[in-house]
Amino acid sequence: MTTPPMPPDPERDAYISALLDCAAAIRLPELFQGDHPDSLWLVRDRHGVSTIVMRTTRLTREQLVAIMTYRLAQYLMANQLDARQIYEHRLQHEPLGAVHPSDLHAIAGDHRTGEILAYISLRATTDGADRTRISDAERVLFPVEEVFGAGLFNRLQVLPELPCSAVRELGRFSKSHHRPPLDELCVRATVEAPLAIFRTQSGPCRDEVHAAVGDIEEGVAKKNLDFFHIPCAVLHGVVPCVTEDSYGYWNYQHRTRFPFAYLTSDIQASRLAAIDAALDRPGKEGIIALMALRQGQSERSSSLIPPRGLPAIDEIRVPQEGVPMAERRALVDAGARLRAASLFQGLSASEAAVLGTFLARTTVAPGEVIIRQGDTSDDLFLIETGEADVEVRSPSGRRTLVAMLGTGESFGEIALVTGGERTADVIARTPMTLMRLSRDAYARYLAHLVDVESQVTRTALRRARETLKVVSTEPRVKP
Repeated sequence: MTTPPMPPDPERDAYISALLDCAAAIRLPELFQGDHPDSLWLVRDRHGVSTIVMRTTRLTREQLVAIMTYRLAQYLMANQLDARQIYEHRLQHEPLGAVHPSDLHAIAGDHRTGEILAYISLRATTDGADRTRISDAERVLFPVEEVFGAGLFNRLQVLPELPCSAVRELGRFSKSHHRPPLDELCVRATVEAPLAIFRTQSGPCRDEVHAAVGDIEEGVAKKNLDFFHIPCAVLHGVVPCVTEDSYGYWNYQHRTRFPFAYLTSDIQASRLAAIDAALDRPGKEGIIALMALRQGQSERSSSLIPPRGLPAIDEIRVPQEGVPMAERRALVDAGARLRAASLFQGLSASEAAVLGTFLARTTVAPGEVIIRQGDTSDDLFLIETGEADVEVRSPSGRRTLVAMLGTGESFGEIALVTGGERTADVIARTPMTLMRLSRDAYARYLAHLVDVESQVTRTALRRARETLKVVSTEPRVKP
C-alpha cells in the first residue's frame, strides 16, 4: 500500500507540526494513577503500563479533547488522514460530536508520566431505549455502514435480529507514533488496550454488548483480531464509498478495507487469560511470551457465518486501492437502481453495487427485437432506461400485446429459471439501456439467495401464467 506524496506547504506543515507537538505533550496521569471506582476495567501499573476502560459520560470534557487530539495526531503520523484537509479545516482534534454517551473507551498509558500509548473504543449509535434491530431498514447506521452501505450484515446469522443498542462498532485503534516502534511500553500498551476492551465486552458489559462490527485492513488490524482469537465474519464483496471532503476519505481512497463482525459469546476467555499471563511477566520475558502467542492460530469460525458459508456475492473482491471515488460512486448508484427493481430489492447496498460489476450494459434502438419467442437463451435483462412491449405470437400467427415494461422492470425470468425457450417477443418501444445478467452469473452469485431466488421464481411463474392465458384464448380453427 502506497499513498501519493504530498507537495510541501510551509504554512500547512507548520500547523501540522504544532498539532503533533501538542499531542506529544498530552499527559493524563489522573486516568492512570487514580482509583476510579466508576471504571469498567482497570489494570494499574502492569510493568509500567496502566489501562482503563471508561464510558464517555465518566470522562471530563478536557480528557475527551486530549484523547481526540491524541487520536488525530496518531492517524496523521500513520498517514491515514489527509494533512491538507486537517489544515484547511484547522482541526485541532477529532470532532467531539462523533462521540456517543454510550461509547466505551480503552486507554493504555505510561503509569509514571500519564502519556497515552494506545487507544481503542466500542462506539455506539443509540442508547438502550432504542429497540430497532440491525435488520430494520429505517434506523441509524453505524459508521461502517455509512461507508459500505445499508443492509451490510443482513446475510449473517444472529446479528440481524439483535437490537442496535446491543451492538457496538469496534475501532479507532491507535498507538503512539511518538515513541520508537519497539519501545517496550508501547508494545505492551498495544496489547493491553484491546485486551481491556475484550475483557470489558465479555465481562461487565456482556449483557449490554452482544456483538461488534467495524472495518479493517486484513494485513494489519485483522492480524490483531486473530492474535486475540476473535472469530470474525469478514465481508469481501463491498464497494466502500465516501465523499472527498469526508474525514475518512484519505484512508478509504488509499487502502483496502473490509467490514467485519463478531459475537461477544465467541470471545474466548482462555485466550484472554493466556495473554493476561504473558503480560504479567516482567520486561523482555513478557515480550517474548507475547511473541510466542502470535504463533498459534485459532481454528474456530465465527458463529455469525451461516452453515453453507457466506453467499458468493459477498466474497467477490472488487478493486479498492487507488480506484477514484467517482468510479465507486457510479457503482453504488447503479446498485441503487438495481435495488429499485423488485427482483433485487432484497440485496444490500454493497451486494447490489458488486452485482453491477458483472452485468453487461447494452443499448437498443426503438423497434429492435431484444429477445424472440422460441429462441433458446437464458439471460435476464433489467431495464435501466426506456420502455419495451412484450408480445406473444399464437400458433396461428396472431400477435398479442401482453405487457409494457419500463425503467426498473425486468424480462427473461422464465428462461433464466427453466433454461427453456423464450415465451414471448420483447421489442423496444423507445431507446433503451439494458443490463444483462447471464444464467451462469445468476447461478453462481444469486441463485442461493433465498429472497432473490424466490422473487425471480414468482415473477417467472406469474409471467408464464399470463402467457399461457393469452395462448389458451386463441380461437380454435375447425379442420
